[in-house]
Amino acid sequence: MGTLLKYLFYLILIIVIYLIGRGIYEGQINETTTVGEVVNDVGNGTKEIVKRGYDATVNAAEKATGTAEEKVEDYQKAPKKDIVVD
Repeated sequence: MGTLLKYLFYLILIIVIYLIGRGIYEGQINETTTVGEVVNDVGNGTKEIVKRGYDATVNAAEKATGTAEEKVEDYQKAPKKDIVVD
């Protein structure tokens, strides 16, 4: 359990560093930006990343379900051979 929490902490730390770096690069974070504004930017960015990940997962699941249903229909339509055991 400790290892899972450690990796989760590292993942969150990487996301925060990425969002702060992106904010600095895009000019949203500069010398006059307050800590509260940075926290809000990081919070909003994290929510956006999680939402995009959730949407991608839902889309992938729907696509996989549709493909599986097509495969089932193809299998049911295919002619079957009788197996004769002597």
